[in-house]
Amino acid sequence: MLIVKPHHWLTEEGDIPDGPPPLRRNVLRVARLIEYGGPLDPGHACETLVECGKRRGGKPCPGFLWVGKQPDDTLLAYCLVCNTDQVWIHEWQDTLWASGPCEPVMVTLGDRQGGDA
Repeated sequence: MLIVKPHHWLTEEGDIPDGPPPLRRNVLRVARLIEYGGPLDPGHACETLVECGKRRGGKPCPGFLWVGKQPDDTLLAYCLVCNTDQVWIHEWQDTLWASGPCEPVMVTLGDRQGGDA
């Protein structure tokens, strides 16, 4: 089980670090869980599209993580398929992902950067 305070892994500006790759993967995973769990009311949970990271018998668990908000605002991510608690997230409230996914904005095809027009 992982117990994390996201700011220990973020840059001084509160951003996701560019590397090393294992750290970046962990930070992205935690950020996604915060994005799902932040808007929840305490005592509520929802299924995410974050894959379970456990392996049993050499095979990955096919489950997706659920994230729930505890009465003290801690987020707990767990898998109902393999029945394991995987991540406890503390002090996440002032991260960029705390209020959930960003609001949609109107863009035109020419506004895309790096894509073919």
